[in-house]
Amino acid sequence: MITFPRVVRAEWTKLLSTRTAWLVLLGLPLALTLLSGLIGWHNRHRPATLTEAVGGGFLVYALTFGIFGVLFMAGEHSSGLIRTTLLAVPRRLPVLWAKAVVLFAATLPVLLAGYLGGFLAHQAFATRPRGLGDPGALLAVLGAAEATALTAIFGLAVGTLVRGLAGAIGVFVLGLVLLPQALLGSLPTDLHDLVLPYLPTFALQAMFTTGSPLLLTPGQGTAVGLGWAILLLGCAAAMLRRREL
Repeated sequence: MITFPRVVRAEWTKLLSTRTAWLVLLGLPLALTLLSGLIGWHNRHRPATLTEAVGGGFLVYALTFGIFGVLFMAGEHSSGLIRTTLLAVPRRLPVLWAKAVVLFAATLPVLLAGYLGGFLAHQAFATRPRGLGDPGALLAVLGAAEATALTAIFGLAVGTLVRGLAGAIGVFVLGLVLLPQALLGSLPTDLHDLVLPYLPTFALQAMFTTGSPLLLTPGQGTAVGLGWAILLLGCAAAMLRRREL
């Protein structure tokens, strides 16, 4: 009998059986720590904000984990494995939900460790070092880890919608990086507050940022980020259910 826990177990096994997964899940936290230490050393002569100390490399890791999410679904389409997967689970949608659960569960602890290590490495060079006990420090670390894990879910949804590996990666990079920057430079100033804070990239950055006039509060950013994840997964589910393989 096909049950959701069995589908989750199968997707978990699939994820951890690839070299790419081990490279990302083990290598990226180390890279995050090293990059944060390098940023801290470069800026050692001036006090850094909490956002810089925690999320200085956020966009790099958001792109990396987002593409990791794209690969988790679009990679199966490219290899043809998706046909076998959906023959085993004819209802289809449990496969998408299981992939989302596995992806979030696998990435969040790794990202927490990476951002904690990165924060400590950054502050090792600070002229006025902050500690994890400082107000908002642990919440910022948790927010940055959750925001980056959500980009993996965004990538999973895009990989489901687009299917083609190169096309899905292109759409993801366009939506996460290029489109927000283009709108930032082209929108009239009076529309910035109405549009920009609700774009996925800026909402995710708000999850670990306080005091920015452009961004939402961390709580609002979390709500908007989750809203985007639900919307994208919903669109992906509708497409997966109707599409012919």
